[in-house]
Amino acid sequence: MKLGAHQLQYFPGLRFFSKMKSSELFIYLDDVQYARREFQNRNRIRSVSGWQYLTVPVLAKGKFSQTINETEIETAADWRNAHLKALAVNYSRAKYFRDYAPALEKIYSRNYARLAEIALETMEFLRSAFGIKTPVKFSSGFGLASASTQRLVDLCKVSGADEYLSGAGGKSYLDESLFDRSGIKLSWQDFKVLPYPQAFKGFEPDMSALDLLLNCGPESVRYL
Repeated sequence: MKLGAHQLQYFPGLRFFSKMKSSELFIYLDDVQYARREFQNRNRIRSVSGWQYLTVPVLAKGKFSQTINETEIETAADWRNAHLKALAVNYSRAKYFRDYAPALEKIYSRNYARLAEIALETMEFLRSAFGIKTPVKFSSGFGLASASTQRLVDLCKVSGADEYLSGAGGKSYLDESLFDRSGIKLSWQDFKVLPYPQAFKGFEPDMSALDLLLNCGPESVRYL
């Protein structure tokens, strides 16, 4: 069985869902350390000037060891309305925006106390919209104490996987020998972003997968 895994992210990008689609089991890494200035609480959407971030404000100052599922949202900020407005302004001309607008309004109508809650909501929305049937589990459900590469090896063992699919970026930090010693095949994702129609002229790669969905709708799966 081929296992894929990734940290919870807010409206993840195409590589995230391509890896999920290519896996036989996918694990949401929810109990790993929250990393500032990465894509756990933010992602990029297309705009007339290129792109812009949508960022969920979180309470991270002085909380250097908190995990993603422990990270709280800064509730004083009116980020939900700001994000919904940004999507309406930038995607009003996108072919499928009106089809998905009610679902997006529903997502932003809810109160969220922790980052993991809104991240999961956006991930599951996109997973369903793309028709990805890969079963998912949470790393916190396995109760493992290991970290880094050993955590991934252990997740393979406890889930019965004999192959681990890593993003290409893992080549810079994964200890391949740990997989070898455990008899687990380590595979690397080979994904290239193919240009697709966007709401504005030109093509900006590496947007949130929401950009693909709002522009291509049911045809989105062709690009994963």
